[in-house]
Amino acid sequence: MQTTSFIFFGLLAIPLIAFLIWVIKQDKRKNYIGLVLLLIGAVIAAYTIVRLDSSFVKEKMPAAAPKASSFR
Repeated sequence: MQTTSFIFFGLLAIPLIAFLIWVIKQDKRKNYIGLVLLLIGAVIAAYTIVRLDSSFVKEKMPAAAPKASSFR
């Protein structure tokens, strides 16, 4: 993954973790089934993003810079 992908992923992951911690503290009945499902969904989404990003970068990035043209 490229640096911009890490930054974008970090900006999404950090608020998600903070939100999950806040939701756990707010839950009076301590019903963790919904939180577990939400966490599993977030892990699957993160895995999918990483896989798609790495395959996109491998396929779409040029191997070398194009030759410079000579105007002689």
